[in-house]
Amino acid sequence: MDAVANPFHDCRRRYPREEVMLAGSAVSVTRSRSVMITDVSAEGARMGGRDLPAPGNDMLMVVGSQDRMGTVVWRTPEHCGVSLDQPLDEADIDRMKREAHWAQVTGWGC
Repeated sequence: MDAVANPFHDCRRRYPREEVMLAGSAVSVTRSRSVMITDVSAEGARMGGRDLPAPGNDMLMVVGSQDRMGTVVWRTPEHCGVSLDQPLDEADIDRMKREAHWAQVTGWGC
């Protein structure tokens, strides 16, 4: 399968992805959706959810106090990949993890 047909294809990225499980929102012109951010890097994120925006759509990703505009670059029925307009630095990612970790949001964690 090529990279277009398989969005999970191991391609060369400038920034490594970090696996996370963060609750957030994906806000587009037409609606807002609850999503789970499943991996994140300085320039992008993969999120899971229902009725995600189509490739080419602009959206606002909100996780805790962090937000970034981005463009959806691929989508499957349950996931999408977003290229961020403004990079996240390590401190931004750490803050996202502290503020929006799934266990904290649900009350399942310590």
